[in-house]
Amino acid sequence: MDYDAYDALLHHIFRQTQGDAWFKPSAENIHAGVCLRIQTGQYRVFPYENRFLEPFEAAIRVLNPVVAVKVRSAAVHVALSTVDDDATAIYVDDDTRIQILDSMPDLPRADKEQCGAFIHYSWTKYRGNSRPSDVQLNEKDVESAAPSTSPESESDPNSKPKPVSGGSLWGWRIGSKATQAPSPRDLEKGGASSRPTRYFAPVYGGLGMALSTFFIGSGASILLQEFRLTHDYVRFALLATAPFLFCVSLFFSLQVITNISYVLGPVAQYHENSKYYSAVKPAANKEVDAHLPHITIELPVYKESLEQTITPSVLSLKKAMQTYARQGGTSSIFVHDDGLQLISEYDREERIRFYADNGIGWVARPKHDDSEGGFKRRGRFKKASNMNYGLALSLKMEEIIHRLELERAEKASVTDSSASDDGGEGIEDQALRIAVEEIYEESGKRFKPWAHNAKALRMGEVILIVDSDTIVPEDCFRDAARELAECPEVAIIQHESDVMQVAHHYFENGIAHFTRRINKCISMACANGEVAPFVGHNAFLRWSALQDAAFEDPGDENKKKIWSETNVSEDFDMALRLQLKGYIIRWSTYSEGGFKEGVSLTCDDELNRWQKYSYGCNELIFNPLIHWWRVGPINKQLRVFLWSDAPVHYKVSMMSYMFSYYGLAASALLSLVNYLILGWSFNVDGFYEHSFEIWLACTVVFPGAGNLGYTLLEYRLGQRSLISSFIENITWIPFFFFFFGGLSIHLSQALLAHLFSYNITWGATKKEVERSNFFIEVPRILRRFWLALLISTLIFVAMAVLATNLVPSEWQIPGVSWAVIFPLAVVAGSHILFPIVLNPWLMIFSY
Repeated sequence: MDYDAYDALLHHIFRQTQGDAWFKPSAENIHAGVCLRIQTGQYRVFPYENRFLEPFEAAIRVLNPVVAVKVRSAAVHVALSTVDDDATAIYVDDDTRIQILDSMPDLPRADKEQCGAFIHYSWTKYRGNSRPSDVQLNEKDVESAAPSTSPESESDPNSKPKPVSGGSLWGWRIGSKATQAPSPRDLEKGGASSRPTRYFAPVYGGLGMALSTFFIGSGASILLQEFRLTHDYVRFALLATAPFLFCVSLFFSLQVITNISYVLGPVAQYHENSKYYSAVKPAANKEVDAHLPHITIELPVYKESLEQTITPSVLSLKKAMQTYARQGGTSSIFVHDDGLQLISEYDREERIRFYADNGIGWVARPKHDDSEGGFKRRGRFKKASNMNYGLALSLKMEEIIHRLELERAEKASVTDSSASDDGGEGIEDQALRIAVEEIYEESGKRFKPWAHNAKALRMGEVILIVDSDTIVPEDCFRDAARELAECPEVAIIQHESDVMQVAHHYFENGIAHFTRRINKCISMACANGEVAPFVGHNAFLRWSALQDAAFEDPGDENKKKIWSETNVSEDFDMALRLQLKGYIIRWSTYSEGGFKEGVSLTCDDELNRWQKYSYGCNELIFNPLIHWWRVGPINKQLRVFLWSDAPVHYKVSMMSYMFSYYGLAASALLSLVNYLILGWSFNVDGFYEHSFEIWLACTVVFPGAGNLGYTLLEYRLGQRSLISSFIENITWIPFFFFFFGGLSIHLSQALLAHLFSYNITWGATKKEVERSNFFIEVPRILRRFWLALLISTLIFVAMAVLATNLVPSEWQIPGVSWAVIFPLAVVAGSHILFPIVLNPWLMIFSY
């Protein structure tokens, strides 16, 4: 016969396993072998033409792994001989169990994610082992199963935690995170542990507000002093700007207090669990571990590359699913594919094949159509409506499953026998088919959803929501299940994320540094007692809490929705609704960087992100100008938030964050006004703060004290040495000088776009590296940044003209007025250099 590459691979696998003495001589028709998938539904078995392997091949064809190995060995025999005949699993250790099945026909119903199963042949004294997986099972794992047949822990529950590194005098620097050992009572009962509420955040928030109040009070004091001299009441009109100044200065003031706390404040709480923060993994809980919940992994995707983006993420998830399965839990991947009906036929088939090979359930809705009567993908950003569409189909499917189960139960009671299986179609597949048809009928037979793998589309008690460019730790599911069981008031466990880099050029490196730093600061804030944020990915969510916080959307025929489609910040909207229902959100760091997320690869994409954030903040605070006469200027969502039972310090920190975008956006306009007012020597009140003074203060607080404080924080937490942390932090000062200096005009665009109901749009974020060069980038820069470049160039031209004799002397602003010129020159220059110095491809002149 003619052999091909598949035969060579079969022979190689067989020889390797046989060489390790895995395969034993055949006896009583129990034969070992290898089964390799050629294509979906088609397998090849070795040894060839062995009729005793036909049941094995039939079972594997249904299970659909890449490769399966049927093994018989002494280790398998010994392992199975130590357990009872009715045992359902062999415990290799505390964290690993392998399922036991009665016979080969049961294999298709096995938990595929365990990547292994023992097959018990009750009619013979021999027992075999079948392993359907594309990952080999180490023989040592099987051998270790023989003496360890119980999940009981051998470790001493009274052992004390051992920190990795020591502390220093007065606890100013503490050691690395220690593992808190649970008490013997906790190990026995597995009950909920009480968590303290930290009050550092309220204190810091109060000090920040006091500092902002002091700034405004200082200005008012100057007005009073001037009034005593002039008795002019008009100057008090300047106090009308006090609310705006207070709001904008709040972020600055909190940064001052935060920097001081990093240097002098307590930091031990960073390594301890509290109400809104988890630094230590939850303890083992026998009751929870014996009944681990099903976890659904929600993965929204669009047009990302299957090979470069989606596949690495799914493979990472599959490793975590395997670990969870061997710990006794079940999980599935639910893909919300918004690109499946948009990509090419070839790419579509590749995706569908990939989903089928990995047991992934997926839902794809019709493409957007702006024409009358066309399908509308609602929302400015489609992620929320994409997930809502898939969840609506899943919920409808659950209703149908319940209905079918009742019908089958009634039929069984009437016939006194089991209900029919509808020609082999499972109840989930039947329910999915009916749900798809019902949605199709409800749309007037115009829009039919695409969906497959009904079993994976059923929602579990716990949801892990991830992005398409995400890496997760191998062992994280059980910890989330334990923590959610331990704390029923927790709706979301948001994990701190590290960065998954793909390009490794200086722009990605800079944004990666910034992302890690922001996440570390959030961790410290939550350890201080700040309410944890929900960032929309790398988070475990309680499905019952999401349903409890669901709402009827008046803009879409009062349909019940989980996610808000009318908000850019759907994650903040979800967090707010959950907190209004009495749930809390918790920030977790015990994964220690195991969760990774992609960052922007170009300054264009990162600018889009900041514009989206600023647009979302303005959306949360103000209504569009056209609606002010009807509903007022302040958005209802903000009013609800401010009058809610959320902690006051949380409201202060959230508002300071949102107001910071207005400070950034206003810097260009205020610098221009400052240049004209001071340059033309208008009379200004002492209440007025010059732009140069503001710039100097920001320079001292943010790149100055900010870098110093963060350096000392890393050192005090025991994570970095002083020198290495300091060098890294100051290295990126020039990068962020141009980055933040060039944001103002662009953020103003986004804020004004929402205020004046302008339909601003942004392209999809690039997840893959696209090599470019000078000749490609220059046209892109001119198209994307033309407005900022035009305004900045006109500013420089105006400054040059006003410094010459081309204008009358009384209108001149001479170059010696450097304190007047410098702030505006920095803003305009940063906007021009933003797309140039932050573009790593611009210096490549290949063609």
